Amino acid sequence: MAQKVRLGVIGAGGMASFIHVPCISEIEEAEIVAICDLFEDKAKALAEKYGVKKTYALHHEMLEKEDLDAVVVLVNPERAYWVVNDCLRAGKHVLTEKPAGINAYQAHSLERTAKEMGKICAVAMNRRHMPLIQEVLKKVRAATEITQIDCRFMKFCEIDKAWHYISAYTSDIIHAVDLLRFAVGSEPLDAATIIGKFNNSPVDNAWTSVIRFENGITGTLRANYQTATRLHDLEIHGPGAYAYVNLGFGDMLANAKIFYNKGASLYSAAASGGGLGVPEMETLDAIELAGNKEYSHYYGYKAENVDFIQAILNNRAPLCTIEDAAKSMDMSEFILEKKI
Repeated sequence: MAQKVRLGVIGAGGMASFIHVPCISEIEEAEIVAICDLFEDKAKALAEKYGVKKTYALHHEMLEKEDLDAVVVLVNPERAYWVVNDCLRAGKHVLTEKPAGINAYQAHSLERTAKEMGKICAVAMNRRHMPLIQEVLKKVRAATEITQIDCRFMKFCEIDKAWHYISAYTSDIIHAVDLLRFAVGSEPLDAATIIGKFNNSPVDNAWTSVIRFENGITGTLRANYQTATRLHDLEIHGPGAYAYVNLGFGDMLANAKIFYNKGASLYSAAASGGGLGVPEMETLDAIELAGNKEYSHYYGYKAENVDFIQAILNNRAPLCTIEDAAKSMDMSEFILEKKI
């Protein structure tokens, strides 16, 4: 392999233009040699901005003509399976945006193909890569046994007009599913889910789940597309520590508070005359931990691209393999099957 990982990018939409291509252009060990999009004018505009010499309208042509080590696939989920499959079959390592296909079956199929071809297939589950998430999990796990983790992902969107080919749960809420599963570190054992259709929606647009995991941790996952603002957070509970991780409260800022309990009873503020003791508290800021105020850096997107490049160079597994992403797809389908 050349000194730099030679990359092709398939898809020149928003995720390419605002996230992946800018991030990859900052990685010294990576070089984008071609950009492909069915609308080649979009590919050419993006290529010109970042000094990429070659553009294509058809990914088959790019795979045939270019000497590539790897491909970053940034196409819509209904096309992702075939494009990723083609790249793996062409002998290329792949980083694909989530979700890894339109269902768990497709994700597991890609898992088998990657194994057959001996190639890395990474999935861009960016929350795992956030320095904030990784630091909070490290600190809380060191301080306590975790008993419960709660995750919320709320926003406002008429999803029947936005997702015509795949459930918004599988395509978008998969971020929260994967984050919860990653934080728990186990697979779901049982669940109960209430599903709603608010504001006369013709499709499901709200999900509230209680989940028991194989390692004994319980969790909740709440998602609703009829909330007045974007809200995304994670709560991690244990007798020795509690963390509240804000991943966006009407904005895109991210920070966390960790409370440490040394054994003092915190049972009732009223019964103690309002004198309930305040546990030790630590605050963490996503921008400070990332060392960069750019959203793509502190929200984990830069790190997932770096991780992919380093996985190729060092012949190791990336943080989110296609196998692991397929398990998150399994969990999303498991949760939906457990409707009550």
